[in-house]
Amino acid sequence: MALLHLASLSLPSKMLPLQYYGTTKTSSSSNSSLSKIQCTKSNINVSTTSSPIVRRSADFKPTLWTYDYVQSLGSKYKEESYAKQNIELKEEVRMMLDKKKEEEPLLQLEFIDVLQRLGGDEKDVHATSLEFRLLRQHGFNLSTEVFDGFLDEMGNFKKLLSADIQGVLSLYEASFLTMENESILDKAREFSREILEEHYVTREKKENDFMSLLINHALEVPLHWRMQRWEARWFIKAYETAPNVIPSLLQFAKLDFNMLQATYLEELKDVLRGWKRIGSLTEKLGFSRDRSLEDFVWSTGFNYLPQDGRLRIGVTKAASLVTQIDDVYDVYGTLDELELFTQFWAELCKSYLVEARWYYNGYKPSLQEYLENAWISASSNVMVVHAYYFLRHPVRKQDLDYFEQDPPIFRYLGLIFRIANDLGTSKMERGDVPKALQCYMNEFEASEEEGREYLGSMIRQISGSTNMVMAMVISKLKLA
Repeated sequence: MALLHLASLSLPSKMLPLQYYGTTKTSSSSNSSLSKIQCTKSNINVSTTSSPIVRRSADFKPTLWTYDYVQSLGSKYKEESYAKQNIELKEEVRMMLDKKKEEEPLLQLEFIDVLQRLGGDEKDVHATSLEFRLLRQHGFNLSTEVFDGFLDEMGNFKKLLSADIQGVLSLYEASFLTMENESILDKAREFSREILEEHYVTREKKENDFMSLLINHALEVPLHWRMQRWEARWFIKAYETAPNVIPSLLQFAKLDFNMLQATYLEELKDVLRGWKRIGSLTEKLGFSRDRSLEDFVWSTGFNYLPQDGRLRIGVTKAASLVTQIDDVYDVYGTLDELELFTQFWAELCKSYLVEARWYYNGYKPSLQEYLENAWISASSNVMVVHAYYFLRHPVRKQDLDYFEQDPPIFRYLGLIFRIANDLGTSKMERGDVPKALQCYMNEFEASEEEGREYLGSMIRQISGSTNMVMAMVISKLKLA
């Protein structure tokens, strides 16, 4: 199954071949082939001369979230009185949800949408899009045929839909739940984005304009791509300005958020205590980054549920170790030292070694070479496997066999993580090899704008493949 269908992208003169990123591992160059790396004593030439080694320096800034500062933090939301209030409000919201069953389906869906985002006849494009997004988010593969009624005789979305700005916004958010080869959702995204951008620019913005807030937020990053708890924090603030705000629901969301934050704080303290007990590698090494807080925040994107703290702590520790290893390869080690170090590590370190070789040899990889290696060096597959062992279920042999097969979902997640990260840190500040953006620009003599447009299209298409695989996984779980 091909990972990307690149023929539909908008830069035909600088297009990569259709088979460029298949799910099978291919090697177009010995520089990028992980299978050809033989880390044996016979090909390692460790220098024994006494000449001083010139080290690269990344000048990493120390973390603001020091051990003592984090341990000094507290939260009143751990108190028993808030737990009691939370139970009462939860029951009140449950009763409200029961009452909604008597109302029309659109109001039910809107209530569920508000509840989820808080954390917890052109009938209409808003209702159809909202229903489509919510069902697909929960693993129901609703057909895109539900949007056929909104197309004109030319197969384009009807212009009159632009009068319903709420419906257009819902259509835009729904379009990101696309799977492979769903061109109608590509059309929906292009159609709705153009209308939303025009509406946001030309509309006379009033203070606390709820719709303008939602539009601007969606255009920055779609809801489907956001971290759920960070989204909850933003939406709680935005929902306060909604014209039909439900006070008890808002109060429940705020209390629930603060109580979960208190749980997170205790987990973060636990992570830092463990890090301190073994002696912080950052302090011992002196050249690497201390990103324990950032790694913990990342783990909440993995799983935010209060009962899964063990998973978050485990993933944070693994991510912190990966960061240290990454800095050994990116900043500190000589090539001879890295060859020796790699003997004792597995696939992740091999991918780092490839990048180190590129750097020391002054080699500029093609985008294909770079991504063939970078989806592994992104380390998302390492984090997924670590997360599996911290879930509240028994370890099963069939799951471990599945991991051994290098499933496509590992590749998809690794590519999305790597490309998105590269777009956010595209300036080469650590003596790295060129990132994805530079690889594309070097290979095709493209501008930065063209490169960003192309890589953004790649993310959207890989997301379609990811959505399809996740829908299949959720479907199997429902049948299990």
